[in-house]
Amino acid sequence: MTKGWTAIAVMSLLGGAVDARPVSYPGGWTLIQTLEPDEAAGLVHYTPNRHWSVGVRGQLMRESDWALLGVQPTWLVKRWNGEGSQANLYLSGVAGVAWRTEPHHQAKPGGRDGVLRPAVAAEIAADWETRRWLVMAMARVSHADTIERGDMQRLRAGFAPWIGDYGDVHLWLFGQLTRQSASADRWQPALVARAFWKTAMLEAGVTDRGGLILNSTFRF
Repeated sequence: MTKGWTAIAVMSLLGGAVDARPVSYPGGWTLIQTLEPDEAAGLVHYTPNRHWSVGVRGQLMRESDWALLGVQPTWLVKRWNGEGSQANLYLSGVAGVAWRTEPHHQAKPGGRDGVLRPAVAAEIAADWETRRWLVMAMARVSHADTIERGDMQRLRAGFAPWIGDYGDVHLWLFGQLTRQSASADRWQPALVARAFWKTAMLEAGVTDRGGLILNSTFRF
């Protein structure tokens, strides 16, 4: 394998669609954490083979005051390997329970604080990357019985200021646009910096209104 393809293989493990790539190497465990103005989430997943993973996801919707806990399977639908580039398409879902975290003026009958309700979510994500450029997009819908239903879409485009080899610290700089149906600030542009080294990735960013973005991924 050439040095260029080695770097792309490494990015396949460490780069990611919007909340870090959801399928790792076979036999690998991954811990993913996200913190954004409207929501926070954590995902621990195991990858039995290169086509799919399964894990447990917890998510707090800070803007609309509800939380979700469930099982998340993810399927790598297709991977395209080009001349010096790679693209991926993923489908994932969550099935579990949801509950209100605080009183909410839009709560529906039965959506009382602390009462568990069935909840589901579905997501599609895609990315295309070279050693220099990276484009990522995703869309998600969620439904928590008598509590909330919503959708979110996100687009990222960025570049690497320098190109390193495995073992180096890699840096990516992104422009990001998020649409969150449940947010008062529905359209949220942001700038995000991503740094990763071997099997650890950290992201930090800020939205146009000063909202903080802090994400991390660790693979074992």
